[in-house]
Amino acid sequence: MDDAKRNLCDPVADTDEVSKFTESYASFSRIINSLQRRYIELKDEFSEQNERLAQANKKLVELTKRNLAATGFLNGILNSISAGVIAVDQSGRITHFNPAASLILGIPPGEPLGKLYRDTILPGHPMDANALRAAESGREVASVEKKIKLTDGTRLHLSVSTAILRDDEGRSIGAVEVFQDLTKIKKMEQEIARLNTLAALGEMAATIAHEVRNPLSGIVGFASLLEKELDPSDPKRKLAGKIIHGVNSLNETVTTLLNYTRLEEVNRTEVIYGDFLKATIEQFRREFPQKTDRTQILLHSPGGSPEGPIRLLVDRLLMRQVLFNILLNSVDAFSGEGKIEIRTCRLPRQRAVAQYAERILLGLDETIVETSVSDNGPGLDPEHIDHVLAPFFTTKKEGSGLGLAVAWKIMKAHGGDIIAENGPEGGAVFRLLMPAKIDGVVRERAT
Repeated sequence: MDDAKRNLCDPVADTDEVSKFTESYASFSRIINSLQRRYIELKDEFSEQNERLAQANKKLVELTKRNLAATGFLNGILNSISAGVIAVDQSGRITHFNPAASLILGIPPGEPLGKLYRDTILPGHPMDANALRAAESGREVASVEKKIKLTDGTRLHLSVSTAILRDDEGRSIGAVEVFQDLTKIKKMEQEIARLNTLAALGEMAATIAHEVRNPLSGIVGFASLLEKELDPSDPKRKLAGKIIHGVNSLNETVTTLLNYTRLEEVNRTEVIYGDFLKATIEQFRREFPQKTDRTQILLHSPGGSPEGPIRLLVDRLLMRQVLFNILLNSVDAFSGEGKIEIRTCRLPRQRAVAQYAERILLGLDETIVETSVSDNGPGLDPEHIDHVLAPFFTTKKEGSGLGLAVAWKIMKAHGGDIIAENGPEGGAVFRLLMPAKIDGVVRERAT
């Protein structure tokens, strides 16, 4: 019998095989049971962790909502306030730049974000009044007046405060700069200073007028009585007449001085400037026919403009007086036939700032309307040009020296100015400068 048949018939061999199988099965069962228990434990642990994760996600969502609400609230505040706000990180890169900063400095709102402060905005004067210097030095400033210049030449006066930004542990993470535009306030301060000067001069003039007019009244009274008592052929009668004429001239000078020192109340209304000039010239001819019968007064209308006709807010009566005084000055300079030419134009903002920034403080939404009144007279003596607008300066025998000074005062009350000069081909030129609002302002980058 072979070995296979012998193993099949051997009961001992069968028992060993069964025992091995039983042990293997039992071991396998234990492994399965262990795996099942571990699976159940992992399942319970997963459920627990999943619950914890769900709670954490819920809290995260709530915190995110709160942060978004806080961020939105903060952005709402930054977007609505009129003060400019610029924040930088420790490296000097701009992280916040609100709309007011864009409006004041003339930089598109999103352009500076992520860029270095020093490459985007020059510091102005003083140099330390900005967020970059605060982040670098750790020094803060409060309400420091700073001057800054835009690329188009506009000069701004700002009030600047800076502060260091810190994290929860008190470590510096950057700085913030808050600033307000003081340019209009500066214009008001200049106007107040001018009014205070006129008020002081007015008080002095009123005192002088009182002290001078009383004796003048007595002099002219006695001179009039003397003139009546003297025979018309008596030479002394002419002397009495000269006394009366001199006293009347003094009285007129005192009256003119009082009028000059009077604070003008400017009642502005909108005018189409070309029509206003035309009507003023016609009225001047009617009121001074003898002075204008041999004088050409030419009004050159400006060419077509996409902005339409020039409109200004002016006091009609006061501006008419300005033009009358300047026209009279030109007419009196002629020794025969004369010609006066009037030209007006709205200057491009960049040209207005470049030419007249030192004379007129313009806002970001303003330019200058320039009116030139030129004549073909003898012109101004170069030694007198700097004085022709001063009170009581005159080269005329009968002049009071206040006509052009009054015109200048009225222009200053309108926020404008007058420039006196000689023309390139001879004759005098008076340039009237008037600030005017412009629509659709294109603001330039700050430098």
